[in-house]
Amino acid sequence: MRARLLAGFLLGASLFAAPPELREVVDRFDRAQAQVQTFRAPFTLTIRRALLRTPTVTRGTVYLQGRDLAHFEFDPPEDLVLHLTPKALTSYSPQARQGQRLKIGVIRNTSRRFLGLGQRLSELSDFFKATVAEGGEVPGTWRVDLKPRALAMKRRFEAIQIWVDRASWLPRQVVWVERGGDRWELELGDAALNAPIPASVTGFKVPAGIPLKAEFDFFGTRKK
Repeated sequence: MRARLLAGFLLGASLFAAPPELREVVDRFDRAQAQVQTFRAPFTLTIRRALLRTPTVTRGTVYLQGRDLAHFEFDPPEDLVLHLTPKALTSYSPQARQGQRLKIGVIRNTSRRFLGLGQRLSELSDFFKATVAEGGEVPGTWRVDLKPRALAMKRRFEAIQIWVDRASWLPRQVVWVERGGDRWELELGDAALNAPIPASVTGFKVPAGIPLKAEFDFFGTRKK
């Protein structure tokens, strides 16, 4: 009986434990990211537009390879593949047989990289001021709140929030809040770490003959 009471007390105490120092979170998050060479997980993307009552919800699978690749394959009926690298941002609609590719340079890419997916918190701190809080609606996490301090980020984002798993120190959910109040909420399911990624992902190419516009308006097209 005493053992059960003690276990319950310890569990309750852990649930209300104070968040760790920011330096510890950054260090553990970065070390965890460095140990993950490949990452595959189901995702749910919920888009909440400030001027619309009903959110848009899409699902699919995301693949990460270090900090060099992020690949999103959306489930039907969504006709979309996103392939993001340090050199280019590519979107492709297989059924519509059309796509976009925006080539980006190193400096420009630094501020646009995957923003919490495959990226170190210490890198994000160059553009954002970070604080740590309770995970709240995502049990077993700490929430890192990022407020932009770089002018380029202030023009686009109000805030970025990353829910960090307390056990793995990897992201469980990422939310981007735009200046106009739109919210992009990316929830990650159970992840497979350091497992082989299909060659169709790592070597992804838009089929020959598909016209590619020199732009990347994924965020803009979602407003329709």
